[in-house]
Amino acid sequence: MKTVAVIEGFAGGPYLSRTLRRDLVGAGFELIKNKAEANVIIAHSGGCYDLPPASNAQLFMLINPPYWPNKSIVSRWIRKEGADTKRVRRDYGFRYLLKLKVWEGIYIFLKPSYALLALRDMSLTGLLDHIRERKIILIRNHMDYFCTPAIKEELTSYKNVKYVELPGEHDDYYTNPKPYIDLLLKEL
Repeated sequence: MKTVAVIEGFAGGPYLSRTLRRDLVGAGFELIKNKAEANVIIAHSGGCYDLPPASNAQLFMLINPPYWPNKSIVSRWIRKEGADTKRVRRDYGFRYLLKLKVWEGIYIFLKPSYALLALRDMSLTGLLDHIRERKIILIRNHMDYFCTPAIKEELTSYKNVKYVELPGEHDDYYTNPKPYIDLLLKEL
């Protein structure tokens, strides 16, 4: 059985990624907390910058790393929140939106070190160099306001990275994990 560790981003955590976690178990994965011992690591957003320095992982799935040179994290956050609020309210209702925002606030409070990750200037070399010898799938959702579409061209010097674009927004894997799990199963 393949073991998987999930590393959520700045405002994410197990409650918000529960559908992904449930579907991973349904696909035959065992969820473990020790990310250094996992066969597979799935990291989202700011969690992409919190990968273990030493790891047994054979595959890293990085979903929407916050990388957009020369664009402030604050302006990206404002655009993301505006788009998310409209979409989530339309698709899931006001109660779900309220629950989502409360949980995001809780996770921001519980992970103060991620605030520093979110505010510092993040680079591709800082993200990818210490896992250069590993297989990496880097996913960018079409409507992501944290990850530049130009990342595809910047990945050409990383032969171990497979770039994939999927429909959806920054937090799409919370509510629509199937395409991510299908891709994971295909790459193992």
